[in-house]
Amino acid sequence: MPWKKPLFVNRILELGIESDTSFLEVQKTKMFNLFLLLATPFAVLTFLINFFGHYYLPALLNLVQLTVFAIVFLISYTRKYLFLRSSTLLVLAAVGIISAYFLKNGSEYRLLIMVVAAVVIFDKNWQYLSFAFLVSFAFVFVKLDDVPLHQMANAAIAVMVIKILIPLFIFVMCLFYFKYIYFKNLTYLEKANLALSLAQDQKERILNSVAHDLRSPISNIASISKMMLADNRLDKEQNELLKLIEYSSDSSLYLINELLQNNNITLQPYLVKEENLNQLICRWLQTIQFRANEKKIRIDSAISSEILMASVDAEKTERVFTNLVNNAIKFSAENSVIHIQLTREGKNALLVVKDEGIGIPKENHERIFDTFTNAKRSGTAGEKSFGLGLSICKQIIEQQQGTITLESEVGRGSSFFVRFPLIADIRKS
Repeated sequence: MPWKKPLFVNRILELGIESDTSFLEVQKTKMFNLFLLLATPFAVLTFLINFFGHYYLPALLNLVQLTVFAIVFLISYTRKYLFLRSSTLLVLAAVGIISAYFLKNGSEYRLLIMVVAAVVIFDKNWQYLSFAFLVSFAFVFVKLDDVPLHQMANAAIAVMVIKILIPLFIFVMCLFYFKYIYFKNLTYLEKANLALSLAQDQKERILNSVAHDLRSPISNIASISKMMLADNRLDKEQNELLKLIEYSSDSSLYLINELLQNNNITLQPYLVKEENLNQLICRWLQTIQFRANEKKIRIDSAISSEILMASVDAEKTERVFTNLVNNAIKFSAENSVIHIQLTREGKNALLVVKDEGIGIPKENHERIFDTFTNAKRSGTAGEKSFGLGLSICKQIIEQQQGTITLESEVGRGSSFFVRFPLIADIRKS
């Protein structure tokens, strides 16, 4: 089971990140906030130990560190004066060097953590390298201060310096390579993400424009064909040709409407509010019955007597319900029964739409929820399917924290199970 970060950790990591924050800045901010999250508790702990142990000078230096952390948290939260972040790191480095040199408390190892933080804070590579090598030489200076250099030969001192500097140099250069490659790739990703977003917007505008432009003339063709079919003077061949025109134009209009509605699912915001699912389903049942009557299909409903409240967009959820029932009607034979049930299932409201129709092959169970799926089939009365409906239903349901699942067997019908979290149970948990 994957580990889930506690909510407060997520809030700190996302501190200062807005919806319009660039992809690259989001990654940098999260890494910087992670540094603050890890460093602050240790600074607090050492401050308390030093203060209650009457080590007031180290406690004062710890207090300076905590003050700098507070300023940096404020910078992250307000997204103002971001250029000061590098200055705060220089202050922390100076405090670490002073503490390590004069107090001999091992604070020099904090400098290495600051080299890691510098990867995020310094935008320019030369800035990072300058800071990293400055801190590295300070680290060496502090370490050599504990060694009796006056008793050692120059060659021995040089060997000792090299032994300390080489691992530090490798450490710094590895981080530099990470900084260069990682942020270079992030820049590429941000540009690709922006290009994809622009392409998506353009696609949606073109789709809406073309669909709207096509709908009017095709609608006119459908209307004219219907008017001409009402003429009793038509011969058999003319009648069949006009029926073909009517059927083709109706199918085209249906597809255009599906495309427009599918596009709107992405574009339009969800108007979610607390709704009584019992009342909604009962209201929708009244309108769906007329469609069922055309194929002499009976709707058998069982609505829970318990009031089931959920946070949903009523208009979009109605579309899910209508689509599922229309599909059940489409793929059911005349004089069959469609069962609709609304009950409580644990912490969820469970809506079941079950038919006695042609069923769905097992290998198509997952694919039917894909956009423009190739698992579509014609209805029992030759109704055309475009493979959009169930993909739209899945989008709507998942946007409202619900789930949709399927049970089906060829020749024995299909059952769709839609689950929405109940409000009362969400509040309890």
